[in-house]
Amino acid sequence: MRLRSVRELGPLGVALALGQVAWTLRQHWVTLPPGQRERLQQLLRESRGNPLRLSTAQRHELWSLVRALELAGAVRRGATKALLSRR
Repeated sequence: MRLRSVRELGPLGVALALGQVAWTLRQHWVTLPPGQRERLQQLLRESRGNPLRLSTAQRHELWSLVRALELAGAVRRGATKALLSRR
């Protein structure tokens, strides 16, 4: 998305687009099995935002759980839905 097109959306359009992306991310979060969601939350709390605070095995586990979320695809789909619904 170009910067100019973001300006054309206006504040309400940007808020709606962000809401659509957040909704899509939530849908991806819910697709993870409850055990994986809990483990991911536990690792994120333990790392306090810094993966270097985790052991090597925990970092590998964290990255595999993050990959399972498919965040890039979720953001892409949410942004596409938001932009298409605005047109």
